Amino acid sequence: MGMTERPIVLQGTGVRKYFPVHTGFGKPKKYVKAVDGVDITIHEGEIYGLVGETGCGKSTLGRTLIRLTDPTDGNISVLGKDITKLNDKQMTDMRQKIQMVFQDPYTSLDPKQKVGDILMETLEIHGIGSKKERLDIAMEIMGKVGLRPEHFYRYPHEFSGGQRQRVGLARALILNPKVIVCDEPVSALDVSIQAQILNLMQDLQEQMGLTYIFITHDLSVVNHFANDIAVMYLGQLIEKAPSVTLFDNPVHPYTKALLSAIPVPSLRKKRQRVMLNGEISSPINPKPGCRFAVRCPYATDRCRSEEPKLVEIEKDHFVACHLTEK
Repeated sequence: MGMTERPIVLQGTGVRKYFPVHTGFGKPKKYVKAVDGVDITIHEGEIYGLVGETGCGKSTLGRTLIRLTDPTDGNISVLGKDITKLNDKQMTDMRQKIQMVFQDPYTSLDPKQKVGDILMETLEIHGIGSKKERLDIAMEIMGKVGLRPEHFYRYPHEFSGGQRQRVGLARALILNPKVIVCDEPVSALDVSIQAQILNLMQDLQEQMGLTYIFITHDLSVVNHFANDIAVMYLGQLIEKAPSVTLFDNPVHPYTKALLSAIPVPSLRKKRQRVMLNGEISSPINPKPGCRFAVRCPYATDRCRSEEPKLVEIEKDHFVACHLTEK
């Protein structure tokens, strides 16, 4: 069964997240348009890669999709429920099904709590099991992520970066969620440790039937990991396609530039490096037209005045670029 034939577990339509900018008394309001009109569909069992440069809005989108921050506008459906309409109690119940793994788990772990207490507290908040049952669940999930029983009694500062990320995974998994947003989960780790964590995540995904939204600035990380990839630029999705299609046939000039920066071991497959000039446009009340136009070597007057729509150019391959229009 192809990914598009599987049930939809998360869907966002017209999702926007704007942050107000203080401009002074009597001046017109301005907003940082961190996420600006994103449509996204995630299927059951999928690993969905969300990539782009730092500051493009991908982390804000991830947090908004599971309502760690409320959207400014748009609809977000998780497991068939519009979570933008849920109250606090209903949203707490929904958190059992949607979780997040952060870039640096150390900053999201209470340094005064032992790892075992952190895991058991998560279960207690959701009213799951007796104290003995919570202990058993915590020990089981620690084993699944490669932590030993003695780690239960240690504090976060006693772990290495890779071990702390295993703790972060355990905390996300302990509620047996359906969807996990992974925000740069390996970017702070050494390359060898990155591979270990990615392999672990893939194993857990297969064992537990998980769906991942995997956020990263590094396309090489999601190359053999994600089923589908969406490329984000200044708050908007500018290209999305199955992973193989995106790597073999990138269309948007920005996607081509990102891919050209990835080292390729084979000389035959080596891509010509695409250099981008110009500064990134401000996300504060952006100007009309394509937001990439100021850096695009192929930009036309139309690009600078008319915003391109995300359109399907071949099966499951969507691009927002005037240059693709016939």
